[in-house]
Amino acid sequence: MSNSEWDYYVGYSGWGEWVPRLPISTDPEDVTKMKHSAKSFLRPARDLHGFLEAVAEKKGFAEQLKKAAELNQNEKVHNLIKSTGVVTDFTTNLTPDGIRITFQPDDTAACFHITLSLCW
Repeated sequence: MSNSEWDYYVGYSGWGEWVPRLPISTDPEDVTKMKHSAKSFLRPARDLHGFLEAVAEKKGFAEQLKKAAELNQNEKVHNLIKSTGVVTDFTTNLTPDGIRITFQPDDTAACFHITLSLCW
């Protein structure tokens, strides 16, 4: 493999080393899918921001959420999350250590998901 071919396959890891990188399988100039995914990401990002503000700032909200989770009241947990203005579809995973919320796009062509983990 010549140096110019190798340059195409090498990427910087950020940790002071160069590592092999797979070639891009689509046209490098076609960013249509990436723009669509980014645009679709905006609503869930706003939802996430509103939820985090409620947890951090709204008096009693974090306590209500944790108590409902401890009592395994999944519907109440969902309703509390939605009460912060969340309209994006999401799933929750409750553990003794915290909560994990995964926001999924409505549009399957949007290539992203957001997972938020908060410790109790």
